[in-house]
Amino acid sequence: MRIELCKWYNGAASPVLFMIDDLANAWVDTNSNGKVEWGEDWGFFRNEDQSSFRFLEERILREYPDVKVTFFVPVGCRVGMVIEPQLTMVSEPINATEDSRAFFRFIHHHPNYELAYHGTTHGVPGRLAADFRQEWASFGSLDEALQRIGEGLHIFEDAAGARPLGGKYCGYTSNEFSDESINSSGFTWWCRYWNRGLESGISDPTFGTDPDPLTNYDIKRFGSRGVIDIPSTVNGALLNGAFGSVRSPKGAVKRMLRKTYIRQKLRSVDALMEHQLVISIQEHIAPSRDDGKRQSPNIFDDSASLIQLFSYLKGKNVWYCTGSELADYVNTRDHSVIEHMADGRFKLRHEMEHRGRTLSLRSRDLPSFRLRLPDGTSVQAVNGVVNIPVLPGEYTVMTPLGEESPERGRASEGAVPDKIQSVHPKRRGHRPNRQDQRVY
Repeated sequence: MRIELCKWYNGAASPVLFMIDDLANAWVDTNSNGKVEWGEDWGFFRNEDQSSFRFLEERILREYPDVKVTFFVPVGCRVGMVIEPQLTMVSEPINATEDSRAFFRFIHHHPNYELAYHGTTHGVPGRLAADFRQEWASFGSLDEALQRIGEGLHIFEDAAGARPLGGKYCGYTSNEFSDESINSSGFTWWCRYWNRGLESGISDPTFGTDPDPLTNYDIKRFGSRGVIDIPSTVNGALLNGAFGSVRSPKGAVKRMLRKTYIRQKLRSVDALMEHQLVISIQEHIAPSRDDGKRQSPNIFDDSASLIQLFSYLKGKNVWYCTGSELADYVNTRDHSVIEHMADGRFKLRHEMEHRGRTLSLRSRDLPSFRLRLPDGTSVQAVNGVVNIPVLPGEYTVMTPLGEESPERGRASEGAVPDKIQSVHPKRRGHRPNRQDQRVY
């Protein structure tokens, strides 16, 4: 019998991450009436009526309880786009009040959400929006970057009650000090590039430099600590063209061809699943800007696209996870090796820090079997996949009749697992619900 590690948890074809930028303690009063309306709030109004978080939960996520969200948070006073704004913007640190701390802490400890680091102010505004300098590009030295990150981490922990495990460069923009600032600050994972941008054929440092989609859309590492680099692969506005205005002749044609248009656009998602690559859907929490322009992509303008996308993925063999859950599984997978023994027995050679974490194993010979764990308990495989804790000692493959396998296992060290029981340190001890344990 051949037992191998699954690439992703639960033997999924791809992990699916929903990543939303710029959840902040900020509000842009686009109508200048002193009242919050849809699309104005960046997090300042928390979960109140007309807040962006309320819109996200009620208009997009309600029908998709499996979807998990990683929110990237500028933790300080999130600046506007220009020095002389057209619109009034209110912005405070995320730990400014007890109410704001409670809101961000609630999100970070929610089983389907997490907060990730996205700088302090997001950058430095200029005379024009084109003059805006993204935060990491504004640092003139490694020491300056580390000092600012340290200040931001203090605010984050004060609000959320824990340090962030990962984050993203503001505007995917960095300089020669940036990667080492992330490595030295102790982050486990990071989003460095808008990887999908390379397909445009335009040369842009924010797109990265890897021309091969098979590696560009997969996990990489950087820095001496091997920080996990999670690629950004899907624009949440992917399907917007199918839901535009039908008042013009062009719009009417798009509506008539909507199904064909959607199928064509979804081929890029199919390709990610076909090659077991990362599906990370990118959005912003709001469209409002103090220069009067509209931030894109955003969950308001793209809600129909997102709903169509999540509906399409609903029946697929995917694993919904946060950035930290993905990183936890990948780190456990990459630091575990199957050591083959006789009679269907094997051991998992692993580092102590990964003991008790979850790996997924697959048998390509037996669709149904039980695996006896080193602690004497057993786990039932479904569709040839079993999710197990990493433990010292021997694992034994049992036949469907409950007997030990007479075959000599030929375990593979190169395959990869599927999903994970407790992927985030803050949630260790959290038992996944029945839905979490499904094997597709």
